[in-house]
Amino acid sequence: MNEADLIKLVIALASAFAGWILAQFTSAAKTWAQRRKVAKLLIEELRDIEKQVGRLQMFYSRQLQIVGAQGVGNTTSTGISNPIYKNYYKDALLSLNQDQRLSFQMIHSLVDQVNTGVEELKMLTTDIQNEHAENGMSERIVKAGGIWGEKVKAEYSHCASLLWQVKYHLGNQQGPDLSPFTKAHEDFCRYLEEADGQADKLIEGGKTIDPSKFDRKYNPEAFNTAP
Repeated sequence: MNEADLIKLVIALASAFAGWILAQFTSAAKTWAQRRKVAKLLIEELRDIEKQVGRLQMFYSRQLQIVGAQGVGNTTSTGISNPIYKNYYKDALLSLNQDQRLSFQMIHSLVDQVNTGVEELKMLTTDIQNEHAENGMSERIVKAGGIWGEKVKAEYSHCASLLWQVKYHLGNQQGPDLSPFTKAHEDFCRYLEEADGQADKLIEGGKTIDPSKFDRKYNPEAFNTAP
């Protein structure tokens, strides 16, 4: 091999190596960009979840008033959708720190819990309606009505727990620490206590509401007091 051939070989090898390096860099850049995009979308989804929880809280607030009126609701609600987490969370996993991972997992476990509660309440409501249609105000209806009221209150609390977790993550995106016995943990416990108190107030307030109003689709008073 003469000098000219050697130079050509070196150039060819250098070009191949440079191409390989460029390909690796391009692949890494694409992976980084994809992870960053998914991480951003996960945050946007939390904002969507926050609104969806607000909708569910309105639904459960109405059901708690019906509990106070010693009734059983005849409406149901839909659950919370979280397709980004379900389909793409794994793509962002390596770009998240431990606090972020634990917080996302906690939030979406609560989403599953809330959605399960929606379906369970729907089935319980349907069973009560069927029993009432067949046997009127039976002893079973009275017992099931008490169970229905406790279920509504529990689901209202679950929504409050989810809402706090979402707001906390959105306010502490770089480090949503969920360690026990921290200031955040104390705030969380206090928030749940306040939510339980609000549930009791809604039940108490339902005792003074005309039961016929619960059948109305449009309540102008609700819109007049809306923020």
